[in-house]
Amino acid sequence: MKRGHQVILFAVLLLSLTILSPSFDFRGSQHNQERDQENDAFPNTSSRSEDQHAPLEIVVSMSETDFKSFKKMANEVAISQHVEISLRNLEPDTYKRVLDNKFSVGESGDIILLDSAEVQYHAKKGHLFPLNGTTLSKSLGGTVVGLRELTEWNGYQWGMPFDFDAYVLAARSPFLDESGLAGLPENKEQWVKLVQQAKQDGTDLLSINLNDLHAVSAWLNQFDPGMSPSKIKKAQTPSQTEAYQQIIQLLDQIQSHITAESMNPTISASGEQTDAPMAVTLLSRLLSENQGVEGKQDSSEKIAFSALEPLRSRSLVIAAGSLEAEEASRWIEGMTSSSVQTEWYQQANYLPAKQQELDLESQKLITKYDTTDVKSWFPAESSQAAFTESPILNPAFQKKIQQLLAGEITANQYVKSIIALQSSSE
Repeated sequence: MKRGHQVILFAVLLLSLTILSPSFDFRGSQHNQERDQENDAFPNTSSRSEDQHAPLEIVVSMSETDFKSFKKMANEVAISQHVEISLRNLEPDTYKRVLDNKFSVGESGDIILLDSAEVQYHAKKGHLFPLNGTTLSKSLGGTVVGLRELTEWNGYQWGMPFDFDAYVLAARSPFLDESGLAGLPENKEQWVKLVQQAKQDGTDLLSINLNDLHAVSAWLNQFDPGMSPSKIKKAQTPSQTEAYQQIIQLLDQIQSHITAESMNPTISASGEQTDAPMAVTLLSRLLSENQGVEGKQDSSEKIAFSALEPLRSRSLVIAAGSLEAEEASRWIEGMTSSSVQTEWYQQANYLPAKQQELDLESQKLITKYDTTDVKSWFPAESSQAAFTESPILNPAFQKKIQQLLAGEITANQYVKSIIALQSSSE
């Protein structure tokens, strides 16, 4: 064969091999350099498109104690569902920053334990994967309606309710008995009796966390027609004006008997009882404090509580950029099963998001605590409104609330200042 023909045949053969070989990279070092630059910009991210069998990345933010229990259950569910997972527990500030950054570049992991109040926001931004087309569509119907409403938008479900916590007004039952009350106060006269009893006992009446504006707002709203910034209206009817005047007089009496805390307080049914006999706190904290004595039936060691609004709820969501939606939905289904919901409640004291389990645990609380209000976890108004009470997020409103409970301004000054702030913001 002539040498010229050999050259032509070799060239044809080489061209054929390069066309047939999908792994041959013509982009060379320049492409690799671009990829290295991307990894330098986002060093903690991985390209899920190049390894579709990578473990499901699950991002949460919780205390070390809660995370220890959560991790154990998460791994057990992963084994039972035949999926691999990678858990990341972030500090609150880091968690928020990571979510903001990762969502923007499409590298937010696969599953996130998200505040239910934020689900609709991220759904509208296109950050989440709709659950209607996954295996979760059937089990969603078993969740608590009030929680499920928070994760709905545009006809789709964007999150699977996982748990919730409730603000409660709690009191030692013996203190209520001494005041001549059969239960927690329901009107001005009963609150006055409690103030008088606290004076007689030489203690403050109520402990509350001034740094948790949701807790403070929840307590203020129980005084009809409500004393939180969202309830104080600029235009008031004569009947409302009279009602506010009665509340103002009552708050002025309670004001000097409030213990300001830097964290959510609690009260114990046993031990020394020199601290305030009442507290506004989270149910999970109250249950954690009294786990050792809550089964006792002695009325002298019982606690009474009733639910306040708003609530705190968390939902499991799938990130829109996840390539493992099927595996993710299977894992979430396992984490929201009846057995895991019950175990999580027993371990961390957060109420189940499944209606059947919530009903069961609520009935148990009746036998352990002096309460008949376990059916009122959710306010009569929209749950969404209770979760997203925007006025208290305003620093000016926060300052006035804190000044009121610290005794720096009177209740009348508080109401007038809230009205003035609302007028100036309109």
